[in-house]
Amino acid sequence: MEPENVGSGELAEGISYSVTRRDGADGIPEVNITYTMTPEAKARLTLSAAYENRGATHPDTLTAAFELAEVLRGQGSASDAVELYRHAVTGRRTVLGHGHPDTLEATSSLARALEELGELTEAEQLTRAVWAEQVRASGAADPEALTSLARVARLTLRMRRPAEAERLVREVLAVRERVLGQEHRSTLGSRNDLAGALRAQGRVEEAERLYGQVARDAGRLFGADDELSMNARANQAAVLSDQGRWAEAERQYRVVVDFRARSRGAGHVDTLSARQNLASVLHGAGRAGEAEALMRTVVDGYSAIYGTDHPRTVGGMRNLAAMVHRRGGRAEAEALCRKVVAVYERRFGPGDPRTAEARANLRLVMGADG
Repeated sequence: MEPENVGSGELAEGISYSVTRRDGADGIPEVNITYTMTPEAKARLTLSAAYENRGATHPDTLTAAFELAEVLRGQGSASDAVELYRHAVTGRRTVLGHGHPDTLEATSSLARALEELGELTEAEQLTRAVWAEQVRASGAADPEALTSLARVARLTLRMRRPAEAERLVREVLAVRERVLGQEHRSTLGSRNDLAGALRAQGRVEEAERLYGQVARDAGRLFGADDELSMNARANQAAVLSDQGRWAEAERQYRVVVDFRARSRGAGHVDTLSARQNLASVLHGAGRAGEAEALMRTVVDGYSAIYGTDHPRTVGGMRNLAAMVHRRGGRAEAEALCRKVVAVYERRFGPGDPRTAEARANLRLVMGADG
């Protein structure tokens, strides 16, 4: 006889139960109670128990704080994860030392969370500190040290220091070519990073050729649907877009969007990012209606994952505002621009270049000169 569901409910946030009953062989009912916890609820209970039983700075408590932070960041709540990461980093530096692998792991995760939130200066400082400790312990050719230096390069690129980024990437690439070989995945990844630094300096023809070569090599070595190959194709599409080659860029982006949707799901952040890029290409090609409709789905998707104040969501709003303004929707475009300015002022401060750019966009939409 199949068990009968006789009750269910929620004991606390993230903790639920269900009760089933069936007749036993001897006629006595058998009752089964099943408890279910979300990963976040489980991590919070673990941290609470460790804090109560072992204290705030015990290694088990620090590990529990780190693991809860990892769960939160994985759910898109980087802002909630940051303070937990800070607690883990501070505690591990005190208990284990600055160069301990667990300390470096927590520091790297904190840096990535800050990067997701747009706090690039501190993210760079932390990543450089991790790299320095790894070099001190294992040498400049250590794979983990090279990974950290590559992250520093990507951060400097995001902070609009492309010449410095190119120098750092070439340093990483030279070691990887010598130690790992020309066709190792990490070597191809460094070439992909180098193309990005070239693109940022306006060397678009070099960047396009290099992206194309990485995409072909990764596809040949690892398969047509390989992640690195798709990343390179997306980056090549961005370069084509820079040159106004809209039809070629659209073809590339549609391949990437299809791959992301198949491999990760239509609502995954990477799929949304690919759709955002495709929408920008459609906008550049003059297909305003298609671009705006697609960008609205992107903003809705980011909002569902991160909330309305997250940098990804706000970046989507900024792009949507440009599209709405182009078709003459001044009131909605102004409202979107004001939202962007408010979030940037709160998150980055009134003097940050990103805030200044957002204000300039608002003035443009309003038709003001200053």
